[in-house]
Amino acid sequence: MGLSAKLFFDVTDTETLCRRISLTPEQIEDARDKKDKLLELIKPELSSSLETSVKHWLQGSYKNHTLIRPIQKGNEFDIDVGIYILCNAEEEGFSALEVKNLNRQVLEWFVSNRPEAKLENSKTSCERLSYPSSFHIDIPIYYFDSDSNICKLATQDDEWINSDPKALQDWFNSKTSGLSSKSLSQLRRVIKYLKTWSAIKGKDDGITIPSIAITVLVVLNYIEAEDDDDSFVETTIKIMDYVSENTTLDNPVQSGELFGFKDNDHINIRQKALALKNSCEFISQSTDSFQQYVLWSATFEHMFPPFIERADEVSKNTNLPAITTPPKIRVRHNDKRKNSLSNNITSEIRVFRDEELYFSIDNKGDYSQTAEVHWIVRNQDAEAMRVNDLGHTTVLSVEDERYEGCSYSGTHYMECLILDQNNIKGIGAVKVRITGFSRPLRNPPRKKHYKGR
Repeated sequence: MGLSAKLFFDVTDTETLCRRISLTPEQIEDARDKKDKLLELIKPELSSSLETSVKHWLQGSYKNHTLIRPIQKGNEFDIDVGIYILCNAEEEGFSALEVKNLNRQVLEWFVSNRPEAKLENSKTSCERLSYPSSFHIDIPIYYFDSDSNICKLATQDDEWINSDPKALQDWFNSKTSGLSSKSLSQLRRVIKYLKTWSAIKGKDDGITIPSIAITVLVVLNYIEAEDDDDSFVETTIKIMDYVSENTTLDNPVQSGELFGFKDNDHINIRQKALALKNSCEFISQSTDSFQQYVLWSATFEHMFPPFIERADEVSKNTNLPAITTPPKIRVRHNDKRKNSLSNNITSEIRVFRDEELYFSIDNKGDYSQTAEVHWIVRNQDAEAMRVNDLGHTTVLSVEDERYEGCSYSGTHYMECLILDQNNIKGIGAVKVRITGFSRPLRNPPRKKHYKGR
């Protein structure tokens, strides 16, 4: 068993990397209901206007069960739904742009009395219907001629271009057909882990490896292991070797390539790929579970589970306490009106919504001036998951104080990792319990009883 196995995936535990990057059943159900209502209403309208049968095909991550949670609040996950007109549109005289514009007109009608939905600007190959800060549905439109087995996509350039997303799903199914259900589930989780890594490392510059490319690379390089951390390490080393040395990735089912890097994108991606490969190689040789945790935390940032709740896993094989100095974390606590409530060194605090917390290192003298503090917010529980806000990371000096507001009910963590020249110098955390909207009055007024004259 890998030292970090249960931090990645554990069928009996909810607070794992797999759980944190996966959408909740409620989020999936809500998206499914909205998608079904959309299709129920727009397919008959398109069929009537074009006087031909219209069907749909789910595609992408939703179809393949590899959807991931957005990595930060305000981001959206996506569902891809292809609309198919069942005829040879070119022979019937339908121009690609006319059909694409008709698709947009029907969607405009759909959102006209649905204020929760928004139709975004047209994209080259699809229309996008969004439910802001939740998810969006990408809706390309194709024609499919069953006689010739031709499938083409309508584009904004008024062209019908060869494109068959179903062929890629068929390729995936064929390539993985020899795997057991357990192994196939692990392969899909590895895809999700890599997609999460790519999204995290691209959140600032927008340069990522496309999801479809990650899926193909994992299928081609997957190494099965007893535990997810080992499978991820071995598979990822092979994939990052390819990514660092190649600027293109052939589409396995049709002409074209899947990376789509522009200008100097590959230079940026190569640096990220080599960093991940180096971390995986180091982890594969490491026998220190705490050291592994720190590297995984750097890889997946706030999406990785809090170490305090998995202390047995993190510290089961480590010599870290002998070479580090635990930080003494001071917490200043203000109420909503900025009145001071406490200012203590603590490992746990109970607060109410909208109150203020300020975190600082009290034993600054134990660390050098070059040390830096990684303050990592790790949110948990249903409310934070519902709005896709599982945390963030801020890097400060040991002299600085870090402010955080209290937004979601539940149990959350402020984790503190102190590094100096990339060496671990200390790690600690404060458990933050947030309850209620307002703080009870400390001294409620006494009830007045009329005693007469």
